[in-house]
Amino acid sequence: MFRRSVFTLILTAVASAIAASAATYATQLERDADVIAIERASLDRWIKGDPDGFLSTYAPDVTYFSPAEERRVDGLEAMTALLAPVRGKIRIDRYEMLNTKVQRLGDVAVLTYNIVNYLRQPDGTERPTTRWNSTAVFHRAGGRWRTIHSHFSFTKPELK
Repeated sequence: MFRRSVFTLILTAVASAIAASAATYATQLERDADVIAIERASLDRWIKGDPDGFLSTYAPDVTYFSPAEERRVDGLEAMTALLAPVRGKIRIDRYEMLNTKVQRLGDVAVLTYNIVNYLRQPDGTERPTTRWNSTAVFHRAGGRWRTIHSHFSFTKPELK
């Protein structure tokens, strides 16, 4: 009888821990959805050739690193100039945003993720094109999240 009671107690404790862990994970996903949604909305516009999704989230003093740039890009004005030539020229049929993780500390959130871009082929199939690692650092001021730093790098780049 004593063994059965101990076993039941242990089983109940394990089940409770699993349930609490699942609830915590669900709460974290819900909490992180706001930051991820901002980035997704920007990406949704980007794949149609519209950089304004990103530009509208950038803080005036945003910084940016890209493998296409020799140096860090500083400020919204510089980012606007950098993205102007690609307006209307980006064509991506679909993307996958993978492995999202949001880390928060007060009014700062760091979003990291991988992205895979796809193009539809003439036969209707899709082909992955570019694969990226991305980091976006957000700061919340006045109830609004603004991107203060963005960084894109190629996933497993070919080094020469």
